[in-house]
Amino acid sequence: MKNNSNTLSILIPDGETTLLSNVVHSLSLVRNIKIYVLSSHKKKYFKYSIDNNCLKHSRFIERFIYYKGSTPEYWIEKIDETVKGFNIDLIMPIFDVSTSKILKYKSLLKNESKLCNLTDVSNYETALRKDLLYKFLKSNNLSCPESIIIDTKSNYEVENLNFPLVAKPTFGFNGGMGVKLVRSTKELLHYIDVNKTDNPILLQKFIEGFDVTCNVLCKNGNIEAYTMQKAALVKSVKVTPQHEFSFFNDDALLRLMKDLMKALKWSGVANIDFRFDKEDNTYKVIEINPRFWLNTEASALVGVNFPYLYCLSTLNQKFEFTPVKTGAFLHLKALVKRFQRNPFLIFRISYLYTNTPIRFIIKDPFVLWCKFMWRTNNIISSKILKKKTS
Repeated sequence: MKNNSNTLSILIPDGETTLLSNVVHSLSLVRNIKIYVLSSHKKKYFKYSIDNNCLKHSRFIERFIYYKGSTPEYWIEKIDETVKGFNIDLIMPIFDVSTSKILKYKSLLKNESKLCNLTDVSNYETALRKDLLYKFLKSNNLSCPESIIIDTKSNYEVENLNFPLVAKPTFGFNGGMGVKLVRSTKELLHYIDVNKTDNPILLQKFIEGFDVTCNVLCKNGNIEAYTMQKAALVKSVKVTPQHEFSFFNDDALLRLMKDLMKALKWSGVANIDFRFDKEDNTYKVIEINPRFWLNTEASALVGVNFPYLYCLSTLNQKFEFTPVKTGAFLHLKALVKRFQRNPFLIFRISYLYTNTPIRFIIKDPFVLWCKFMWRTNNIISSKILKKKTS
């Protein structure tokens, strides 16, 4: 039950993640929502964790709560304490690392009934691990690139392979890190030597075509909302976050997406990478990111507010969904490049407000100021240190 008829209070228990601003910005578009964030004191949890420390000054966040504990059990305890202390309606983990922990330790969570819908731990691990996902896709006759799984800790055979291949770790390394196109046995052996871990390596057949990304909200295997995105420009095979993209809609891709989510009996959100194969004109599943994604707010700006719809779905409240067929979005990095090519773009106020994150900066400027001051101070400190040591 909500704490009153007008306000919905949401706890994001993993405020260390780089996706925090994307989810917060999306929720800020909805009136009468109070956002609470729980964050550990690990300053280097992610490379850009400073961004999240600056978000503690956001006017969109009702309360930013730090804790010093490091064990999963203590984290679960803090979640329960926060839920009780602030009369939280829903607990919404936004990143895969923390969601995995919640699924593993949720028997310790006193407020399990307030968790946003999540799939079971087995299917979650299948989506998270690329080796398990490949086996799952093949066993369910779902379209995907032919692949080979190599255990680098055991004897493995790399002769007689058909190159080029896309090599990638089977676990971890979000945002495309560790993904490389290898064109020969020599390149592959070097890749294996550099990337030896306890986890296997996946070698995918390289497909001539282009990448697309789909975002979904599901409940018991049924898709309740989705968006499809195509990058404006792709220069290499490396999987990287989409900084400039357009929305589209494709019935064939939707059918594959529905079959995939139904087979996984998925509940919650997910970000799915596909590749269109120009050889046979079909889409193929590449990987699943079982979490929110960079530019989550882009979908919200075109009418599909995944974090908010996630809440409504969990509360069994009906909502209308209309597929997005057109639209474009520019992340700040892409926007800077556009300004360099066309400075007059700054006068297209309506376009900037609708198709970029500019509106969030205008409404919440102190966060950007905090980031600017921190980075300026960091640059000055680095130069002083370099001078002293030279």
